[in-house]
Amino acid sequence: MKNLILLILIGVGININAQYKLKFKIDGLYDTEVYLAKYLGNRLYYADTTQSKDGVAIFEKDHYDGGVYAVICPGPKYFEFIMADKEVEIHTSIDDFIGNMKVIKSKENKIFYDYIGFINLKKPEAKLLQEAKAKLDKKKDKKKIKELEEQGIALDKEVKSYQKKLASENKDLLIGRILNMSIDPEIPADIKENDTLRYKYFKAHYWDNIMLSDKRLVHSPIFHNKLEFYFKKMLLQHPDTICENAHNVIAQTEEGTDMFKYVVHYVTYNYETSKIMGMDAVFVCMADTYYCPPNDTKAFWLDSSKLIELCERKTALKPLLINKIAPNLKLVDTTEKHWINMHKDVKAKYTALVFWADDCGHCKKEIPKIKALYDELKAKKIDIEVVAVGTALDNKGWKKFIKDHDLNWINISDMQDANDHPEKYIFEKKVTDLQSLNFRKTYDIFSTPQIYLLDENKKILAKKLDALNLAKIMEIKEDLKELDFTKAETIAKAEEEKKKKEREEKAAEYKAKQEAEKAAKEK
Repeated sequence: MKNLILLILIGVGININAQYKLKFKIDGLYDTEVYLAKYLGNRLYYADTTQSKDGVAIFEKDHYDGGVYAVICPGPKYFEFIMADKEVEIHTSIDDFIGNMKVIKSKENKIFYDYIGFINLKKPEAKLLQEAKAKLDKKKDKKKIKELEEQGIALDKEVKSYQKKLASENKDLLIGRILNMSIDPEIPADIKENDTLRYKYFKAHYWDNIMLSDKRLVHSPIFHNKLEFYFKKMLLQHPDTICENAHNVIAQTEEGTDMFKYVVHYVTYNYETSKIMGMDAVFVCMADTYYCPPNDTKAFWLDSSKLIELCERKTALKPLLINKIAPNLKLVDTTEKHWINMHKDVKAKYTALVFWADDCGHCKKEIPKIKALYDELKAKKIDIEVVAVGTALDNKGWKKFIKDHDLNWINISDMQDANDHPEKYIFEKKVTDLQSLNFRKTYDIFSTPQIYLLDENKKILAKKLDALNLAKIMEIKEDLKELDFTKAETIAKAEEEKKKKEREEKAAEYKAKQEAEKAAKEK
């Protein structure tokens, strides 16, 4: 009797645990492996595997995260479905997934494919209107063009109305929330013609239709598109603006979820790697708030070694952000006797702080350009000084390059004896400090040249510059007409780009020719 009860309990347990059953009958599918993938943002990631039998693929599991998934067949060919109902049954054909789609079981997917069917019916209508409009003459057929545009507007309204209706009627279902997420805020009629008010309203209500607390929505490409548009198109690309809005969005997500992880990582990574000057400040603010310190982190997805690495990177960048006072340098000049204190000894309205090495090929091209710019600015009585820091460990080549190119600005570096006996120069002579002797680490110098522009108080105005960008900034700062250097360098860069394009075109032609010859031989 006890054994019978145990068997019954085991059987009940199995039924309770097998919560999800997904059945896909695909006509024309041979016996093969079929994959299940789920979206995270705009990319598909592996979720499960099964073996199809007689055109039927069944997935069974205790749990699947809610969201938009894809059934991937050999080819690869795939179709999407909504993962929300615990039982899903879909019948289709390998030749035309969408055209032959029949949802047998799953309310969410019936609505999903009804919507797709409606959109597919309307696409040809929109295409016909566009093609008809393209054939007309803009001057002669103004009336007809207007009629077609009005028809297009009416069609757009019909589609949006259908979408809103579906979203409203199914607001508690995942498909309803996904559809709602793609609906933009409606601008009130009284401010539509005012660009400023329209922008402010759209920005203020941007997230109204997106339930950030529903962690399933991150498993939809629509969410990624909305997130990317907001941060890259809607917001002023200024670190303070980005950080403030990032915190506001993240606060609406649930900590410890994929939604939280995705938004935090998206903002951190995109602005850490941004080519816009000063955006490393966003990386620092994100690291301070969500990643660091490693022993008290919200970034549950990173292991301790990655967290330590990230937090060390944040610590290195934080003193070098725009508007921070540049770390002081106390280094020796080419005589190896005279020590320069950058903060005290360099008294100029602007300081161009340049890190370079004589054995760096790019430096050998850029340093003479900076010299030409420096000479032109000095001739125009601009109060600027260059503090050029040699980064090579051996100073012989550095000194020779300075002499050969008449670099008559402030040239400083460390020297072997100071590196071998730092205590002698730090504590006995008191001419330098550890921050200065470790300037490569202090200024995060992993490649050269590195150029900073500082103001009279040694506050960082700009960084990661080349000579041309430095020239353009100085033109703006000092209200100068285009410098001769800027003209010459702009022309030179245009010529360089032209030659590069020509080389690429020739390479492409050569490759195409080789491929054509190969194809001809194979025939």
